[in-house]
This record gives sequence, C-alpha cells and structure tokens, in this order.
Amino acid sequence: MKKKFKMEELDCANCAAKMEALIKKIPGVMDASMNFMTQRLTLEAEDDRFEEILAEAQKCCDKVDKGCRILVN
Repeated sequence: MKKKFKMEELDCANCAAKMEALIKKIPGVMDASMNFMTQRLTLEAEDDRFEEILAEAQKCCDKVDKGCRILVN
C-alpha cells in the first residue's frame, strides 16, 4: 500500500532527510520519501501492517524532532 501524508511542523530539510532514512529502515517499509518543500511523506509499506508501520514512522520523526507530526485524515 502506498499513501501520502501531510507533515506538521517539519522545520528543516536536514531533519526531513534524517526522518526518511530512519523510516526506510522499519521492517515492512518498501519505500519512503519525505519532501521538505511540500511538507509531505510518501510511505509504501505492507498492507496488513500499515497502521503499525505508520506508528513506527511517527516514532522515527519524534527521535529527530519532537514537534513534528504525521497528519492522518
């Protein structure tokens, strides 16, 4: 499954790159792309574990910047 998410409080391109690298290491993630300019995360991961992986992705963001959030509609 591939989904796009808006990021909240993503403050710098360096932080976005660090978050992307951490998210790509999560088991079950096929691809991840964090775009600082558009404030978007594109996440491609296993369908049956997507919610769990998304929660892990948020933890990765918290490690880099506590104020940054993945917005889920």
